[in-house]
Amino acid sequence: MNIETANRLYELRKQNGLSQEEVADKLGISRQAVSKWERAEASPDTDNLISLAKLYGVSLDELLNTNKSFEFVEENGNPEEIIEDDKNLEVMDLENEEENADTKEEKYVEEKNKKHSTLKAVIDGIVLFGAAIAYLLLGFFTPLGFQTYWVLFLLLPLVSSLFDAINCKRMRLFVYPLLVVFIYCFLGMRFQDYTYTIFGQEFTGFWHPLWVLFITIPVYYVIASAVDSKLKEKYN
Repeated sequence: MNIETANRLYELRKQNGLSQEEVADKLGISRQAVSKWERAEASPDTDNLISLAKLYGVSLDELLNTNKSFEFVEENGNPEEIIEDDKNLEVMDLENEEENADTKEEKYVEEKNKKHSTLKAVIDGIVLFGAAIAYLLLGFFTPLGFQTYWVLFLLLPLVSSLFDAINCKRMRLFVYPLLVVFIYCFLGMRFQDYTYTIFGQEFTGFWHPLWVLFITIPVYYVIASAVDSKLKEKYN
């Protein structure tokens, strides 16, 4: 498109008191497309020319008639000023797009955190209710039930931290030391009268050999740190 036709499109838009955004909305196109037409960087196709003519209330001949364009430009600004204004508008558009993208990302994170908190609360409620029912039933109907099965309540922080670890893809969020305590206490109390022999030595209960489980705690966190680093590289 030549500069005369571009100026004519600019002239007609101004005469009709429309902004580039309003023209773009009416034609179902982007504002950048209208801007390129008025800067002679692109030409509207036949359908858009017809739509522009209808929008401005002129014929196609009048739309493409550039005789009056120079007079209008002299009164309202030269092409260089028009181009500069459009560049400023494009910069503003880019800034608005970046702000909108940031806003959408913030809303997405907020919604995700909200869903995470809701689901976590539901799971915590189920685990707590289940642990309480199991503790009462085992307490009433098994020997030393109340003294042994209190460890079931440790499942609440265990499951909760496991949910966080999976959701955030961070193994270090899982409270592995508490899992060791859970296993150690449960097996120690549950089988405290159980007698067995290892390498010719007699043992009663699992308190003594099971303490080795605590050695696995630093090992777990070394592995967890390495896995977390790999996951961070993968998802970031």
